[in-house]
Amino acid sequence: MPKLPNKQLNYKGAMIGLQDDGLVSLTDMWKASDKPANKTPRDWIRLSQTQELLQHLATQVGTVPTWVERKMGKRPEAQRLIAQVPEVLIVITGGNKAGTYAIPELAIDYAQILSPEFHQWALTVLKERIEEEADPELGIKRSRQRAIRSWQKQGKSSEYITARLESVPKEDYYESVLSQHGVQSRQDYGFCKYQVYKPIIGDTKQFRASRGLKKKQNCKDGMNIEELATTDFAKVLSAKRICSLNPSDAKRCASISYAAAKQVANLLNEC
Repeated sequence: MPKLPNKQLNYKGAMIGLQDDGLVSLTDMWKASDKPANKTPRDWIRLSQTQELLQHLATQVGTVPTWVERKMGKRPEAQRLIAQVPEVLIVITGGNKAGTYAIPELAIDYAQILSPEFHQWALTVLKERIEEEADPELGIKRSRQRAIRSWQKQGKSSEYITARLESVPKEDYYESVLSQHGVQSRQDYGFCKYQVYKPIIGDTKQFRASRGLKKKQNCKDGMNIEELATTDFAKVLSAKRICSLNPSDAKRCASISYAAAKQVANLLNEC
């Protein structure tokens, strides 16, 4: 599956940004805790115990600076520099990624000054992230277990849960093919998937309303097993045709996806 720009962690409904390099947004953590005065990431950085911790981490990363401040410019060079420097703590000023980001170990330390409740959340959630960095297979297992528990709470049958789990590699394959043919932004991925869904379940907004789904809830949560199987096959067929036709932009990938899904939907209607 291709890497999308950001991932997110959920704290009591507030979203905490998690970068692809594993850095957690301390700025989002501060906002999620209702922006307490004198407890901003910069306030935490100035603390003597934080400086001592940073010095300790500096000895572990060798000659790499423990933390630096970068100003995001419009030049591609500036963005590449930020992406490539492996600091454990980075402050970005300017641009749409402005904020303070840190490795999970530091984020846990920062959570201590926010509140005991936030610290407990960080110890659980971010500790898991640290463990999963060391053992990626553990992350896959935990993700699978969380998904199963969530579907069980929704009252889904074991057959449905099996179908959803089997759907994951097909979704990954489709997204991987899209990424190889000019699809880069989250919006474009969503548009291509919409073109797969449209001939099979209709307009996704109307589908969510008819199945009682929330605005941002995955459409698959409202599908039955037949609809899941149909959309899965449509994605695989779309990926195969995209590879064959070799488009280089999201618009063309979406068009190919719609045509493939339309053919699958027509075959289903003939049965």
